[in-house]
Amino acid sequence: MTGLLDLGSLMDRRTHQLSGGERQRVAIGRALLTQPRLLLLDEPLAGLDGARREEVLPYLETLRDQLAIPMVYVTHDFHEVLRLATHIVLMESGAVIAQGDVAKMSMDPHLRSLIGPDQVGAIIDGVVHGFDSASGLTKVRVGHGDLYVQAKDDPAVGAPLRVQLLARDVIVSTQVPLGLSVRNCLAGLVTSIQGDDLGSDLVTIDIGGAAIVARITKAATRELSLTPQMNAWALVKSVSLRGHSFAFPVPDPRRTAT
Repeated sequence: MTGLLDLGSLMDRRTHQLSGGERQRVAIGRALLTQPRLLLLDEPLAGLDGARREEVLPYLETLRDQLAIPMVYVTHDFHEVLRLATHIVLMESGAVIAQGDVAKMSMDPHLRSLIGPDQVGAIIDGVVHGFDSASGLTKVRVGHGDLYVQAKDDPAVGAPLRVQLLARDVIVSTQVPLGLSVRNCLAGLVTSIQGDDLGSDLVTIDIGGAAIVARITKAATRELSLTPQMNAWALVKSVSLRGHSFAFPVPDPRRTAT
C-alpha cells in the first residue's frame, strides 16, 4: 500500500509535518487497509488548492486502474469528473436526475445546467496513434477521424486518451475546409440542433460513433442552412485541447461512478 500511494518517504514524519495532499494520501491508505468492498470518496480534494489537487489526482487514477475495488466518487468539480469517472450519476436534492457513461453524460442538458455554459462540450475516449515531434502534438483517433492534441505525460502509441472538446472552441463548416491553420478537421453528420441559454445554437455532429457539439450563433445556423442529417466538418484548434491520459487501459465501467 505504501508503494501504491508513494507513502514510504512519509512514514517517519508527524501529522503536522504533512502537506494537505500528503494527508489525503495517508487517509486513503488507512481506508484501504480495512480491505473495503466499496470505496466511497466524498469530495476528497475539497480542502486542497489547485497544486495539491494535481498532486493527489494521479494517485486516485492509479487506485482506479490497479485495484479491483468499486469506487464511488462524490464531487462538485467537473475537472475531477473528467479525470476519473467512467460512469456519472447526477443527483439533486437526494434524487437521481440523470446517469450514464461519460460520453453520454457530457451531452446531457442536466449536466450543462450544473457546469455552466463555458464548460459545455463533448468528452471522448480515443486512442493514441502517434506523436508529431515537430509540433509537439499527440495524434489521437476519435470516431473515424484524428485529433492533434497537447497531451500530458507523452502517452504511448495505443494508449487510451480522454479528450474534452468544448462547444465554444468548435467551428462548423458545410464544405471541406481549405487553406486554414486549424489542424483538426473532423468530418461528420449533423444529428441535432438545439437552442441554448445564451441565445445560440448547440449543433451536435456524429464523427463516426462519437458525438461532438459546437456552439454557433443562430444567424450562422440560418446562413449555413444547417439541418439534421446534413454533412458537416468540425474544426478545432489544437491549442484549445488538452488530453487526459490513463496510464493503464480504459478502466472497467463497473469500478467507478462519480
